Amino acid sequence: MRQLEVRDLKAGYSRDIDILSGLSVTARPSQLTTIIGANGVGKSTLLKTIIGQLAVREGSIRYGERDLAGVATRELVSIGIAYVPQGHALFKDMTVAENIEIATWSFRSDKERARRARRRLFERAPYLEDFRQRRAGLMSGGQQRLMQLELALMSDPELILIDEPTVGLDPKRAEVIYTHLRQLVKDEGRTILMVDQNVIAGTEVADYIYVLELGSNKLEGTRAEFDETYRDTIADWLF
Repeated sequence: MRQLEVRDLKAGYSRDIDILSGLSVTARPSQLTTIIGANGVGKSTLLKTIIGQLAVREGSIRYGERDLAGVATRELVSIGIAYVPQGHALFKDMTVAENIEIATWSFRSDKERARRARRRLFERAPYLEDFRQRRAGLMSGGQQRLMQLELALMSDPELILIDEPTVGLDPKRAEVIYTHLRQLVKDEGRTILMVDQNVIAGTEVADYIYVLELGSNKLEGTRAEFDETYRDTIADWLF
């Protein structure tokens, strides 16, 4: 299993202004790593830089032996990486079946692989069978978010990058999402790097946690270390 290593990363949306100022993060194999921090500290910027939407100004991003700096976003699937952006990034006016077909686009020439991916999708999420010919936007927010995760899994990635997985969801539906993410790690050995503003729930499902402040590392540790030392004071850092 490969490990994602981000070292001394500097990047941003403008050549003269770095949002990330020397950030270092490791996503260990078969673990869920959660990154938390207040708004504007660079959580989503980190993911966008990893997937190639923003350029690396200084530092390095490596996945196993592969240097990801300069790798096009469209190449990530072939490397074994899936990205789940914030919000419900589905084609809501298209049917569920049409969304599923789009999710196999990167390996559409391999018809058998696409067929297996569709079969696995319906085995994992049988509720989608009932929605196949209905517009994706007619599903609830929680169903849409789960579908988005399942579409990302169709390429069978080792590493999943997730931006704010429960944004806009009520606590009950958010719990379903977090349980699903935990199962992907525990039962399937996936590696997950997740950024989250839900401090309590986002850290409870994590194996390892990073706290960011102004684009750099403030604190890091295992979930047990956070439970023992930082749980009572972490809200004071973020709010």
